[in-house]
Amino acid sequence: MSRTCPECQTQYEDEILHCPEDGLDLSVVEPDDELLGRNVGSYRVSRLLGKGGMGAVYMAEHPVIGSRVAIKFLHQQYATDKKIVDRFFNEARAVNVIGHDNILKILDLNVTDDNRHYFIMEFLHGKPLQDLVLPDGPMLLEVAGPILVQICEALQAAHDSKIIHRDLKPDNVYLTVHKGKKNFVKVVDFGIARVTDDAGVSTGKTQTGMVMGTPAYMSPEQAGGMTARIDARSDIYSLGCMMYQMATGRLPFPGTSFGEVLIGHLQLTPPAPRTLAPEIPEAYEAVIVKCLQKKQEDRYQSMREAHDAIAQVMDQLGISRDLPIASADELAAAATGTRTRTNPEGISKTPVRTALPRKSPATPARPGMTVATPPPPPPAKSKAGPYVVVSAVALVLVGGIVALVLQQGRENREAAVRAAQLAAQRIAEQAREAALRAEEEQRRLESEKVQLSVVSEPVGAIVEATWKDGVKAAVTPFDLAVPKNASVHFAFSKKDFVAWATDVVADAPKVVRASLLAEPKPVPPVPAIRAADRSNKKARASSEKDDTIPVEF
Repeated sequence: MSRTCPECQTQYEDEILHCPEDGLDLSVVEPDDELLGRNVGSYRVSRLLGKGGMGAVYMAEHPVIGSRVAIKFLHQQYATDKKIVDRFFNEARAVNVIGHDNILKILDLNVTDDNRHYFIMEFLHGKPLQDLVLPDGPMLLEVAGPILVQICEALQAAHDSKIIHRDLKPDNVYLTVHKGKKNFVKVVDFGIARVTDDAGVSTGKTQTGMVMGTPAYMSPEQAGGMTARIDARSDIYSLGCMMYQMATGRLPFPGTSFGEVLIGHLQLTPPAPRTLAPEIPEAYEAVIVKCLQKKQEDRYQSMREAHDAIAQVMDQLGISRDLPIASADELAAAATGTRTRTNPEGISKTPVRTALPRKSPATPARPGMTVATPPPPPPAKSKAGPYVVVSAVALVLVGGIVALVLQQGRENREAAVRAAQLAAQRIAEQAREAALRAEEEQRRLESEKVQLSVVSEPVGAIVEATWKDGVKAAVTPFDLAVPKNASVHFAFSKKDFVAWATDVVADAPKVVRASLLAEPKPVPPVPAIRAADRSNKKARASSEKDDTIPVEF
């Protein structure tokens, strides 16, 4: 990506926020996109659809047959990071292994000549499930049911292939038109999916304590950074969060911060769905609650079980699992490829700032030049003095030329001084711009914080967190924002429990957990034996010894 100054038309790298030439703020200028109009494989990239943390998705068209695809490009700054590249292509490999109609198809993957990693996907005409989820607007089971059973079928196929999605949420479920029916599900974004072994245990290498996924929908084992415990039942919990939101119009743990949401998943019980939306069928509420159990063994043990439970409730209530017929407008939108979502992926387009009129430094007015003008012709005189007149005129002309030369010399000197002043002013302005850029970069680095959620078992532990140039003391649970990559030392203490400490590198949002051990109870002291008792015992022992008669054989 790069930015072009609308005033001087100079192109700069994306991180340059002010034009060094004219000082124009480039942060309001939309970056240029060199991928638009480029040929990738058999397709020409035509439009940006959305951006994420790892990559961007574009629409592309075949120039001859007109077919459309979506192409996902890894951000260029990650091209040399092997771990990120592997994770990026992991999505394509995972989806290819599953091969289910309700999961987005990956058609190809490759690397361009200039080292841009990408994969090509089918282009979806439709909208995300999130568009149907309205705040405080419960979704009827007649609408939600057919969607949910398709999600279960897609995820069961993924689990059968030993793939865990780990980021199931309404934005990753796309609703399309298929064979004249609407709300046909396509599960997308397996970017952080994970492969498990035959026992269902994760085989990935995500660091213990690393929080992966979307906080509002992640399972307790994900929220706690217990990566080794993540399995198919983690996706079932995420499905439960979606079902809760669809049924009640609100999330089970809305929260106002990252840490507050994680604490909800780890320790709190959400309000019963029917207390928020009494029209929810009791049997359906029971299915939602079972999906949201904290312990994995208390949830449904497979997506197939969750699917059957939802289907059973629908059958009991006489709700059809058939998809609704698409309207004429929806059919037309699918046929023409018109997106029904006007702002794909929630990307807001910043308007390009109107170019300001160029302000060139005003050229200072030159001092008025004294021009020697010949004197008016002398009155007619007798022919006696023509040589005198000619000599006088010559002297005047010579004087004027000398004055002109001197004046021009002064102007040249003043122009040189003025040019030097302008050059010094320009250098000073450039120095100020460089200082401003350095300050902005420093502020950006300082503002780049990582959120840590500190919890303990039991809660209520006093924690002192220290890092370079920072310290905070609080009682668990609490949130902590620290500079990225800072090394943070945590010291936990609580009455009647053994103190515990740990060091954490804040390279990504994570949960810092402490399981405190109770202090061992002191052993009651053995009663002391009085000296008199010891003397009596010795005397008795001596007496018994004296009374013993030795027997010899």
